[in-house]
Amino acid sequence: MGSRQKRPMALNRKSSILCQLYEKKHFTSKEFRRLWDFYDKDGSGFLEYSELERFLRDLTEVTLGEDVDEAEYEKFKTKIMGMIDDNENGKLEAKELSKIIPTEENFLLAYSIQSQNLGAQLSSQDFLEIWCHYDKDCSGYLDFTEAKDFMKDMLKVNSVKVDLNNVTYLDTFFKTFDTDDNGVIEIDEMAAIFPVEERFTNALKERKRFTKEEFDRLFDQYDTNKSGMVTAKQLPKMISDLSKISKTNLNDKQVAEISGRLIQMFANKDIPRTELSLVISSNTPQHGVQFKREMNEKRQSLRS
Repeated sequence: MGSRQKRPMALNRKSSILCQLYEKKHFTSKEFRRLWDFYDKDGSGFLEYSELERFLRDLTEVTLGEDVDEAEYEKFKTKIMGMIDDNENGKLEAKELSKIIPTEENFLLAYSIQSQNLGAQLSSQDFLEIWCHYDKDCSGYLDFTEAKDFMKDMLKVNSVKVDLNNVTYLDTFFKTFDTDDNGVIEIDEMAAIFPVEERFTNALKERKRFTKEEFDRLFDQYDTNKSGMVTAKQLPKMISDLSKISKTNLNDKQVAEISGRLIQMFANKDIPRTELSLVISSNTPQHGVQFKREMNEKRQSLRS
């Protein structure tokens, strides 16, 4: 038996921040940010090259111990990257890293880190993931409870401590972002809070043309195989039919522009029903007026 080949760089266990923190059951948001900044030396928003190598070797040591040869390390590295490198670009983003680091529940944390580095914008897909996390019923708007959950995470990410049981903060939040004053935060209003890519915000401009009921009725006709998807090829005809149903009277050029933006946004792939519905149709909130009435009553009670 030949001697085992050791990995070339033995890390000082006491100096590894991952080793120091990994014994905890869960990282706080602040500790996760500290961990990320420790490895992302150039502030690029990714772990790559020597940064990624340093992290993976530290993770190997924490997980498997110090006595690991190169073959075992490469096998472990391949396994980890296969688990978390979703886009297979050989880099790690904060949201990918959060899959294996036991962090306290804060859905916005990883996206915040990503968008704060070098002015990075959120992709359409990233924004939709954030939206669907808080918009539990995929209604296209956040009601009081959903908005409170979002605001709690947003404040924590920005290290702001407030009492969310105090109606004043939620009232201010709604006054700031509920631009049409209908008592809920709609998806296009939320998009204004984040640095989202322009093609997504442009696509959202069309959503008030069609109602959710019109969209659902027509989508069922196009989704003949019940896959929950429409193809890029079907989309222009679907937009044209929606225009006729809603009596918005879009001309051929407008149909081509709208469908073209959507096809580009979804990377010329089949488009899921939920995401397409959120982007191009609106659902009139039934309880927005009731919410506004409740908020006004709470404000009155605070004054008395």
